[in-house]
Amino acid sequence: MSIRTRTPEGGDVTMNEREFATYVEHVFRHHNRVLDELITSEQTALANGDVDADELEEAEADMIRTCDPLNEVIAAEAEQHHASFSTLMKLADVVPECESMTRELEALLHPAPATLGAPRVNSGGAGTSGTGEGPASDTAP
Repeated sequence: MSIRTRTPEGGDVTMNEREFATYVEHVFRHHNRVLDELITSEQTALANGDVDADELEEAEADMIRTCDPLNEVIAAEAEQHHASFSTLMKLADVVPECESMTRELEALLHPAPATLGAPRVNSGGAGTSGTGEGPASDTAP
């Protein structure tokens, strides 16, 4: 079975079930690392003036809302339950969006020195994740 999804930049990609499962796990783990980092470094980033509190709060809320179906599926699997069919069907759309929102929040936590104080431009999730994992389009197997 093939799964048609897209990269965070919007490019179409087709994966087999195993590739998609690997991609889902990668995005889920990245999402959790960024949430953990947010919890541990949010106050420092705000105190240092590295990030605007409202912008960070909005990015966090957007990421959590966007990634909710992914988290629902992972939680159901962890409890040895099955997520609803409608939730599973959403994953092909949700996972790239979750990856994009996660990268946006991560970029707020790690502003590039050249952009400190400069207006932020939404590049649509293009570029690197800041985790050394390469461009977003390389994350999809």
